[in-house]
Amino acid sequence: MKLIFKKTIPREICHYASPELLITSQYNRVYVKKGGSEFAFNLPADGWKALFGLFRLTRRALRLDKCNVVPVRNGYVIIRQGRVYHYDETTCCLSQTLALKNCRNVLHQSITVIDGQELFFGEYGNNPERREVPIYRSLDGGRSWQIVFTFAAGQIKHVHGCYYDPVEKKIWVLTGDFKNECRILCADRDFKNIEWIGDGQQTFRTCNLFFEKDSVHWIMDSQLQDSHHIKLDRKTRKIMHKQAFPGPVWYIKRLEDGFYLAATAQEIGPGVKDSYVHLMVSCDLETWEDVHHFEHDGLPKRWFKFGVIGFADGPQRSDGFYLFAEAVKGLDGRIALCEIG
Repeated sequence: MKLIFKKTIPREICHYASPELLITSQYNRVYVKKGGSEFAFNLPADGWKALFGLFRLTRRALRLDKCNVVPVRNGYVIIRQGRVYHYDETTCCLSQTLALKNCRNVLHQSITVIDGQELFFGEYGNNPERREVPIYRSLDGGRSWQIVFTFAAGQIKHVHGCYYDPVEKKIWVLTGDFKNECRILCADRDFKNIEWIGDGQQTFRTCNLFFEKDSVHWIMDSQLQDSHHIKLDRKTRKIMHKQAFPGPVWYIKRLEDGFYLAATAQEIGPGVKDSYVHLMVSCDLETWEDVHHFEHDGLPKRWFKFGVIGFADGPQRSDGFYLFAEAVKGLDGRIALCEIG
């Protein structure tokens, strides 16, 4: 297998892609393409930081490019610079619905949307003081929010993602990052019945999940030790360590025609085995093949970001899926439409 680039788009993030809908963004402007037509709307300006928003490198350094957009019924929910917005597609009205406590944005793909109306996400931020971390729920498509669960102060650093499991019909919440902070919480949608999975160690540090009929899979995102594909048996809750990866994995993607994607991140630490971002592909969740590797662009990682490949939400196939890149040579701040050949 190999990765084939079909075209590139000069925008920073591809949030969602399907045959009917494409959502991208560049700085504080969101673009929505439906069929053959496209419209766009701006998010609130950044005051004195707006000057730095004119240039890709300063956007990277100040994280002004970061943004999350998910489609909901009759509109879109957006997270940017610590604020949550709802855009009503009927009235073309943008309104702020929530101010976050500890973070600017969440990881891509980490917001769960059920039937276009019910949403869950948890705060993802540096949180050096280890303050309490909330999980938010909306029942009206992001027009209003409630805190459905709170991690106690000192319990975790942040939430990596909230994901709906269609098999057990539960919400799985992933946390990190360090000793005793890496756990998986499995709960009903009201968070009344909660199961804790994991011992807080790096094996349970992950950013996303593959839900299968008899098992749940994840890939560790640890820069501190070797990252493995982990398989959890649904009945016994026992885990199995499978293939090792050449670095921590932030983003994964299941394609509609049976392919699974995973991209390693170019971070700093003993778990990072080389200087590349690797795109890995599997057809069976047993064997992973390294189909393409990208070079980090060489700028200081702590200031100008780790090398990362992200994937768009939404149903896509191996002959046409979207990825986007940060701090990757030749692809930083761009979107690529790709296929596996």
